[in-house]
Order: sequence, then structure tokens, then C-alpha cells
Amino acid sequence: MAVPKRRKSRSASMRSHALPKLRPLKRHDLVYLDPARWDSVLERQLGSDRADPLIQSWVHREWPLVARRPMAHETHGIALGLPLPPSLEKRRIPFVVEADDILAIHEPTALACARGQAPMVWQRTFDELEFFAAHRGIELQVFGSLAWQALTGLAYLTSSSDIDLLLHVRSPADIDLLSSEISRIEDVSPSRIDGEFIRDDGLAANWREFLFRPADVMVKSMQGIALLDRRRFLAGDFLS
Repeated sequence: MAVPKRRKSRSASMRSHALPKLRPLKRHDLVYLDPARWDSVLERQLGSDRADPLIQSWVHREWPLVARRPMAHETHGIALGLPLPPSLEKRRIPFVVEADDILAIHEPTALACARGQAPMVWQRTFDELEFFAAHRGIELQVFGSLAWQALTGLAYLTSSSDIDLLLHVRSPADIDLLSSEISRIEDVSPSRIDGEFIRDDGLAANWREFLFRPADVMVKSMQGIALLDRRRFLAGDFLS
């Protein structure tokens, strides 16, 4: 698959003025690093593995890393990941960088911008999802294989890939109803629909958690995983 045309260099445009203060990262955020600092990041963290040509060229191709939850031993710095395609065994390479290494933080890719990279058999499902989202006031973004194929042009999608969605919801959305509607769309979809309802503060829960109206749902954040009353999730309550 051909790599998309190069856009105007982010690094050139970002260096033309002072880097704004970085906002707190949320799960799935796309983080663009300074190419001038990439070699030192690789040397510091990967040693001899830095010789892999794709890894070595990743940031120079203006491709992002993705925000992730820090592991227990990662007490300093900013935790990111670099997901390689299936041809390289779908390795997930962890990085910990400094704020000065970062040029920009972008939200995840919109479904509308990524769907052109998806198989034709998915397009009817996307039509259904976009119609549903437009009428329910939901913003749709993608992560996982479709997102990385759209961002890089590399072959991430396989015959077994799920449709990975982020569904941005705002109170007073009826999440129980929304989950039922997504389930209806999935029933006629050629692929499984995976994904999360996600709030403005980044707290997220898998949409399937709400299908049977449980008292508590499992929620995820940059700090960890916990159970939260589903009504509190919708109300915007924080984890205690």
C-alpha cells in the first residue's frame, strides 16, 4: 500500500514559535516527537534495536507515538508506545520521553478521515455509525489497526481486525440506549465493533459494559482501571 503524500512538515511549523504548555495526556492521544531528538531517545531506550530501519525512521516520517498508561516502574517522564504492524509481529514498543521531546499532541483520528483506508465491506457499517452519531450528538474517532493504517499507510488491517471506535459522549446522553443501538449495528456488520464511550476528561468504558444495565462498569483512565457506578460515569463524577 502506498504511503500517503507527505503533508507540510509539522516540525518546521512547530519550531517557528515557542512550544505551548503541554496539556495532560489522555489515553489514545497521538504524540508527535521532535525529529532532532529522536536518535537520542532511541539510543537511550532501545540500544541496538534502534537500528531497525522502520523504527529509526518513524518520527522522521512525521508519524506519531500514542499515549499509554505508565507501568509501575515508570515513575518519571511521559509514557508512550509505538505499535508496529502485523508484518513485524505487532510489537508494541514502550517509550518514556521528556516534555522537551514533544512537538505536538493531537486527538485520535476522526472516523471520517480514516474510513477510506478500510475494506469496502466495512463502508456500510461506517455509514450506519455516522448516521447514528450525527443524530445522537456523538463524535466518532478510531484507534487500533484502522487508525494506524490511516496514519502511516502501512498494512495494519487483517481479515480478523475489529472496528475500533472511540465514542465521545456528553451528559445527558442515554448511554444504555446508545449501547443498544451500537449492538444493533454490529448485528449486521461484517466485523466486530470494539470501542469505548469516552468523556471529555478521558475517563472511558467499553460500550458493551452498558448493554445489560449493570450497577457498576469498568472504567479506564491514565491512572488505572476501576469500577464505577454507571450513573456516576454519565454524571461526570471522578474516581475516588
